[in-house]
Amino acid sequence: MTDHLKNVPVSRRDIIRVSGGGTLAAVALGSLGVGAPASAAPTGSPPAGPTSTAGGIGSAPASAAAGTRIRSTGADLLIRDGSPHWWLSPDIWVVPGTDPNGVPGTPAAGDVAYVWARVQNTGGKDAVGVQVRFYWGNPSVQMFYSTLNPIGTAYADIDAGDTQEVLCLVPWNVVTVNNGHECLVVVATLPGDPALPDAVDPVGYPNVAQRNLTLLGAEQEDFKLTLTVQAAKRVPKKVRISAAIGGELPKDALYTLGLTERRPVDKTLVEIGFSTKPITDPADGVGEPELTIEVPAGRSVPVHLTVRGGTELAAGEYQLVEVLEQDGDRVLGGISFAVVAGRKAR
Repeated sequence: MTDHLKNVPVSRRDIIRVSGGGTLAAVALGSLGVGAPASAAPTGSPPAGPTSTAGGIGSAPASAAAGTRIRSTGADLLIRDGSPHWWLSPDIWVVPGTDPNGVPGTPAAGDVAYVWARVQNTGGKDAVGVQVRFYWGNPSVQMFYSTLNPIGTAYADIDAGDTQEVLCLVPWNVVTVNNGHECLVVVATLPGDPALPDAVDPVGYPNVAQRNLTLLGAEQEDFKLTLTVQAAKRVPKKVRISAAIGGELPKDALYTLGLTERRPVDKTLVEIGFSTKPITDPADGVGEPELTIEVPAGRSVPVHLTVRGGTELAAGEYQLVEVLEQDGDRVLGGISFAVVAGRKAR
């Protein structure tokens, strides 16, 4: 484990090198469609040097690899998936506030925040002009690129076997949709790389990673969130939405939430349920423990999630809650919550 981000200075020179020359014009908005051809890439020359300082949180050996990446060059780019689920990537983190070099955490709706990603070049050739695209999406179990919202783009030159932490210089203005409980996706590509499929597939593409991990403060009132279950444009689907309570997050994931010293609880202290309509009366409970949802092709269906309890958690504890979307035994996606007491829900 390397030093915390707050101990790693980001100089003005580093900022200029990230932006590709001296202004934020190299970080583009509105033209970041996933899988777009190289000609659609934002304008601006790639930087001549690395895009960020060394260090940071939980660097992994450059030899780590996952899956098979379709590529057209000799470089292999890796943004690690999470454990036990891929949407818990330790290589994506958020720094709330106006200082991108601050302490990682979970932003609230209306906050300004900065997003970082750690990218490795596991290949035998240097990677020149790596494009790192940052996206946010509404809380959803299976993610689709066509529904994601671009935050910004950064560029990097990554030597063979090297790792760089890349900062998205465009600040993320956390919107009030779902009280700021949004999901993050980061994609690293090289010029000439083929388009990606619409369904986000971090497992099949090591250069893609996802972070659907949120800090949730236990309060007397129920926590409610509307999830989106979406089908591909031409294919309907029938899936099961369920939840698992308990388990432990890796240390690097806890650090990105500001929960380094917290420990998981052994007993179940929260309830979670799902419904197709909002539950307005607490006396009606939290909903069903699982739902089977049918979604027409190209459409989306809302699922209302309710979490209750957790106020018995001690100051040094957390309870892990995982929401899963499954087709039979196959997990299509998910979103995870770390429930804690003693702080307002974020």
